[in-house]
Amino acid sequence: MDTAVSTSNVPATSPWLRIKHWLTHLSLRQVFVLVVAVGLLAPGVIFTLLMLEWRRHELTLQFRAEQERVLETLALGLRQPLWDLSLNAGQPLVDTAMKDARIVSVQVDGTFPGEPFIAVNLPERRQGVVTHLSRPVHFGDQVIGKVTITFDDGDLRRRLAAQGREYVLLIGVMLVVSLLLILLLLDSRFLVPLRRLSEQARALTNHEAPPGTVWTREDEIGDLGRQLEWARGELHRLFGELNDKNEALEQDIVERVQTEEALRASEAKYRELFISNLDGICVVDMDGRVQDANPAMLALLGVPSAALVGRPMGQFVAEDWRSYDDHMMQHRVLVDGHCNEYEIELYRPSAGLLPVSAKGVLMRDVDGRAIGIWRILRDLTERKAAAQRMELAAKVFDNTAEAIMVIAPDNRITSVNRAFTDILGYHADEIVGQPSSVLRDPSVETRVYEEINANYTNGGAWQGEVPFRRKSGGVFTAWAQINVVRDVTGRIGDVVLLIRDISDAKAAQERILHLARFDALTVLPNRAYFRELAEEAIAEAHRHGVHRALLFVDLDHFKTINDSLGHDVGDQLLKEVASRLNDALRAGDAVGRLGGDEFVILLRNLDSGEDASYVASRVLERLARPFVVDEHELVVTPSLGIALYPEDGEDYDTLVRNADAAMYHAKEHGRNTFRFYTADMNARAREILAVENQLRRALERDEFVLHYQPQVAMSSGAIVGVEALIRWRHPERGLIGPMQFIPIAEERGLIGDIGEWVLREACRQNRAWQDEGLPPIEVAVNLSAMQFYRRDLAEDITGILKETGLDARWLALEVTESVIVQDVESTIATLAALKAMGLKLAIDDFGTGYSSLSYLKRFKVDKLKVDRSFVMDIPGDADDSAITRAVVNLARNLGLQVIAEGVETPEQWSFLKQEGCDEVQGYLVSPPLPAIDLANRLARGAWTLQG
Repeated sequence: MDTAVSTSNVPATSPWLRIKHWLTHLSLRQVFVLVVAVGLLAPGVIFTLLMLEWRRHELTLQFRAEQERVLETLALGLRQPLWDLSLNAGQPLVDTAMKDARIVSVQVDGTFPGEPFIAVNLPERRQGVVTHLSRPVHFGDQVIGKVTITFDDGDLRRRLAAQGREYVLLIGVMLVVSLLLILLLLDSRFLVPLRRLSEQARALTNHEAPPGTVWTREDEIGDLGRQLEWARGELHRLFGELNDKNEALEQDIVERVQTEEALRASEAKYRELFISNLDGICVVDMDGRVQDANPAMLALLGVPSAALVGRPMGQFVAEDWRSYDDHMMQHRVLVDGHCNEYEIELYRPSAGLLPVSAKGVLMRDVDGRAIGIWRILRDLTERKAAAQRMELAAKVFDNTAEAIMVIAPDNRITSVNRAFTDILGYHADEIVGQPSSVLRDPSVETRVYEEINANYTNGGAWQGEVPFRRKSGGVFTAWAQINVVRDVTGRIGDVVLLIRDISDAKAAQERILHLARFDALTVLPNRAYFRELAEEAIAEAHRHGVHRALLFVDLDHFKTINDSLGHDVGDQLLKEVASRLNDALRAGDAVGRLGGDEFVILLRNLDSGEDASYVASRVLERLARPFVVDEHELVVTPSLGIALYPEDGEDYDTLVRNADAAMYHAKEHGRNTFRFYTADMNARAREILAVENQLRRALERDEFVLHYQPQVAMSSGAIVGVEALIRWRHPERGLIGPMQFIPIAEERGLIGDIGEWVLREACRQNRAWQDEGLPPIEVAVNLSAMQFYRRDLAEDITGILKETGLDARWLALEVTESVIVQDVESTIATLAALKAMGLKLAIDDFGTGYSSLSYLKRFKVDKLKVDRSFVMDIPGDADDSAITRAVVNLARNLGLQVIAEGVETPEQWSFLKQEGCDEVQGYLVSPPLPAIDLANRLARGAWTLQG
């Protein structure tokens, strides 16, 4: 109780309880060693700390005295050299002082400004904490300079550390020696006797009887040992008597247990057979009532035990079968003691009728009197279903469209179906009994058929393509499924073959595979198949440590030829290019078409970059010769980019991307050349990717804004229209012009959404100006190729005009010349639909294309827009002046208006006005303006050259 009270207020997890618990688990030796070690270690540690502190103080004072002595010596020795300004006299004194390894630097300063008189610094000596000491240098009563010395205390620290190690070693040796002496005494006087006492107590506890232990000691331990020895002897005698009585009792119990075990084993065996039997078994008395039933019987009838035990078994027999079942059970079993299997139907309350086989066995008591009947029922559902399946299989065997052949273990054919006769030409009586080898293709090695036999023999089944020989001698490819039928012992019985003629399907498959792998136009590997070839080559190169290269080939200005001469000419040209690329390759190399006018070449056998240069030069040479296509002599040049494996990438995607970047670099350097990939080529690609990602979010974040450049009538100076020009308010880069992001948007397929936003915003703003009372003007919007060729363009524009409330006559659409000639018939239909809506239509950048003049009379447009490239050098450049004059005259003859863009000088204005140009726009008139600034300009009225 006292102990409980004393610890009740201490938390269960307190440090004191944990220490106390730990101490209680220590042995006497461990406790004694712990006490002695603590008793010796504590004074030793205190003594060591005091000695170290005293020694540190003593060495520190000594070190400081030495510092002062050196400083004093230098200050006195440098008086004369400083007074005389003699470096030669002072330098030796400083060098002598620097021989002391504790000095890091010495600096002697004079009274004059500028560089120090003498300065020596050895920073590598700095190992610990440094101390800077200074002292003035006196000459008489005058201070003529100052000496500064930097001391390092690393040596002092090492001496203190060495002293500490000596003291710790001394204390450790004292502690170890003391512990050894004390442990020797402890073992001889206490621990060895205590172990003997423990062994006696353990023997006493375990009822053991070791030889008696003699104690001669006269102290308390000897007394305790003799008492334990007397108790051991008494217990040994008492246990001997008890064992004799137990042996007689155990013999009696063993005999009784054996008898009971035999009875339980017999009953358990019967019960186990009864319960685990898969057939339904029940015990019925002589009145036909169920006394017991196994789980299989309950599952057969689908009822719980309570619904069956105690009830007549006859109520579960179908009504049509009850009289027959009663006869078999009550007469045949009672007379013969059992009955053979017979078939009846059971009625299951929850699942209807069930066909079963039934039999019965008479039960008798020890006197031979009948006391009941064993009823055994077996479900026939699966057997009947199997019989039906066999019948169905026979029908399927004869009527299936696949040839079926059964082969006996001796490899002779035992059965075939009608389809076999149709496919292979043999009648059943001709082939049955023949060895299956008569159907083999003689051109196929015997080893192939042996491997097939081994596969289905070991695996039990096999399927695959196999050539078969018909009776006529012809060979066809079949898909064969082979299944092995084994007997109950696991040995192979019959082998069943299903044969399906796949000759036509295989030919079709090969055609489909060819179409899936090869480009339909050039018959080169397409993008997907070429990727497989390249990845296999890269994997092979990785395994063998060799090089590979990818050459990205793009045809320069192919789009111009395709647009001007038609797609048929373009397709024929691509086929010729593919043929020449194949001719330029070495053995083992491959070329594929990625799409459009882009090709890629795989170089397998590559010793160095020179090999790639050689192939690239051959490609340039082969394609340099003119192509003759449909009586057109065409010259097409390629730009090539080269990426090497593994230097420029270790996977196909990286190599293609880098070769593409190198190809664009070749285009930037004049085209019709090749460039190897370098790491900085990806900078532009990364910039484009960054802009693309930001563009995708720019619409959502409302970062676009429209500026409007006025279009002025030259006759009156009035603003008659504006061109909507998009700007990007980038959150980091500020306002960005369209040339920096529109090409990226077009390339990445983002121009559609941006163009739709521009169209909607321009219409909304124009309507807003009209609602403010400003004079109505046209707003011109550029359409991209993607917008122009959309089928629902007219429908989209109608919706935007309806949404914004702008009349169609105040909207002008500008389409570049290169866009409208891509598909002339489609362009004519689209322009007619837009014109019918009441919109104004203009051809932008007129004169820069190739075929517009031949179709211009068919295009329903209102304006031609002279490109700024022709306007910028007029009137000084005769060629540009002539082109501009021709465009104006052409428009006047066709009844079209002409507007010139990029007008920046009064001379350009005068020339255009003299030639009869209708409208101009450019910085001479006004730069593109925000909507509010343009509204102010409109409010002021007409534009004049002076204003």
